[in-house]
Amino acid sequence: MGMNPALAAVNLAIVGITRNGARSLARDLAVLRAATAGFGRVQAYLVESDSEDDTTAQLQAQAAHWPALRWASLGRLRDRMPLRTQRIAHCRNACLDELAANPLYASVTHVLVADLDGVCRDLTAAGLASCFTLPVAWDACFANQGDYYYDIWALRHPVWCPGDAWAEHAALLPLLGETEANNVALFSRMVHIPATAAPIEVHSAFGGLGLYRRKALLAARYQGLDDAGREVCEHVQLHAQLRAAGAHLYINPALISAQRTKHAGRKKFFRTLRRRLWNGLRGHGFR
Repeated sequence: MGMNPALAAVNLAIVGITRNGARSLARDLAVLRAATAGFGRVQAYLVESDSEDDTTAQLQAQAAHWPALRWASLGRLRDRMPLRTQRIAHCRNACLDELAANPLYASVTHVLVADLDGVCRDLTAAGLASCFTLPVAWDACFANQGDYYYDIWALRHPVWCPGDAWAEHAALLPLLGETEANNVALFSRMVHIPATAAPIEVHSAFGGLGLYRRKALLAARYQGLDDAGREVCEHVQLHAQLRAAGAHLYINPALISAQRTKHAGRKKFFRTLRRRLWNGLRGHGFR
């Protein structure tokens, strides 16, 4: 079978950040390499910080086996950046800076931003290739999951999730308690999207994986704090800049990163519990 011409024309850079990722790095990189094998050229650049395990040793080992992989360690950031989202945004921006400044990446056409915590374990070549057959002109495609779309913090959609779901959760806690705050703000938005569904245009999303056109991505910056210094999802701020520049962002339902996720598992647990309680009440005459 010959190479897909659409993929053969793509010069891809995989970027990601890692902290305490020694246990999952080898598996994650193997999945990414297999899923991107059909692209014309593939390079990877990873940024590490604040690890307390053997992440840097694992990065050295992986780079020795995969010459296209380069990486950098930013050392201990937490002393001057105590907030997690601030560190995440800083490391993601370090990836963007490298792509923009290093001549090695001058011919890159697309950038695959991947989480390296096992959430992309079921990514396939067919899933990635489906991005190039979508009936829409996109600047970024984001992953779906086989059970429920889980990444609600990164999600912005005018109807589905117009605001910060975790901020809503915090506001609902004193009113409803934890279980119902979870249901209303979070779990109700973790919906099953069939892989055969049409692409969904969003203001922001991620789902552990985003495929961007280089020109769009490198014109923006990640931000992990809002103007008041509060933690926010770094993807939302980046995507707001992309959309302000005219970019179109989509969840691609066929781009499955994982068939099941631990994040959506809690939704299923509470859904099953509610159903069993309701069935029990009906059985005792409560209608």
